[in-house]
Amino acid sequence: MNPLLAFLRPNAWRVFHRNLLAWKTFAWSSITINIIEPLVYFVAFGYGFGAYFSFGGQGSLLQYLGPGMLALTAVNAATFDAAWGGYERLTTNGVYESMVTAPVEPEEIAAGEYLWQAFRATLYGAIFLVVIAALGLVHSWLALLCLPVLALTGLLFAIPALYVAFIVKTPEHLFYYFALLVTPLVMFAGVFFPLDRLPRWTQYVAWATPLYHAVSACRALIAGTPSLSTLREVGWLALAIVLVVWLPQRVLRRRLSG
Repeated sequence: MNPLLAFLRPNAWRVFHRNLLAWKTFAWSSITINIIEPLVYFVAFGYGFGAYFSFGGQGSLLQYLGPGMLALTAVNAATFDAAWGGYERLTTNGVYESMVTAPVEPEEIAAGEYLWQAFRATLYGAIFLVVIAALGLVHSWLALLCLPVLALTGLLFAIPALYVAFIVKTPEHLFYYFALLVTPLVMFAGVFFPLDRLPRWTQYVAWATPLYHAVSACRALIAGTPSLSTLREVGWLALAIVLVVWLPQRVLRRRLSG
């Protein structure tokens, strides 16, 4: 089955709906955790460190952090749930095994998970966008275009997280993924500070980081200054999704048929 066409199949949306129903039982706690934590960092760094320096032409630290934390909120919402939730549904509670007896194809299960993580990223990102708008940090209605960017970002980060969740032997192995890959990518993505004064190699690392492109796109849209470069950032995210979308689906088929 074509991994991209799986998004259009009804069973993929049934998997999405199943996850939505399960999420409703703890929705408020999930929203609280995923919003309060980045908001605390945002306020602490923005008002704390921001009282001591600014970025000159890029405005205050608070203004700089807003788009970065917005994109990071989407990343966290999708990555953690994809990794830990995917592992539990495959290995611990047998949800996926029950689905394939329905029958639902493994590609449809993966596509449903992709849709779910894109939804989570958009939802939590939208809430954070409302917060920074209330603080006067949004300068254009074009900021609403951040929502599809957040959906792509969440999807792109969910795909490798699901892949790792499907191949690890124990849940403790997931910590290696976050410590050795996700955290370094976040630090070199332009979320907390500009990269123009760092060594050139860090800028190459940043360009290879999906979050860097998401942050750049959100920063331009929130400022109301999108350009052709912004379109290229979004295109980078979409192309990366096409290149890696098949990875979790192939592993999931092997695990469920083995």
